[in-house]
This record gives sequence, structure tokens and C-alpha cells, in this order.
Amino acid sequence: MKNRIDTLPDAFARHRHAFNGGGVFILAVTPDGWGFRCYPVESGLEAEELSRADMIAALMELYSPAAFRAL
Repeated sequence: MKNRIDTLPDAFARHRHAFNGGGVFILAVTPDGWGFRCYPVESGLEAEELSRADMIAALMELYSPAAFRAL
């Protein structure tokens, strides 16, 4: 079986049913700490640029502050 390479919107569409189409998003973090929150829209995928502070807030919202205490 060949490895399948999908674009991000295609992979999202394939797995979207597992989340009933709502509330699913991707946090893409760049090496400098900035990043993007990507989420599906009818025409594909939208991305919102996040500053380092916004990215930290998004990660803490996703994982809870308790996840960062061990760091």
C-alpha cells in the first residue's frame, strides 16, 4: 500500500465526520512561537495568524494550565 499524501483541507474533510463538523481546528506552531489556527469553512480551510501570546493562550485553553506545570 502506498503512503497517501493529502493536502490539509483534504485530510480535514476525511476526518471531519469524527467531530460532527463542529469545533474542530488545527493549531500550527512555527519555530519562533507564532502560528496559525486553521479551521474548516465551506470552501476549504481558513487560517488566522496568532502571535506568540495568542498561541500560548490557545495552547493553554486546549491543554489546560495543568499540562504546563511539569515543564
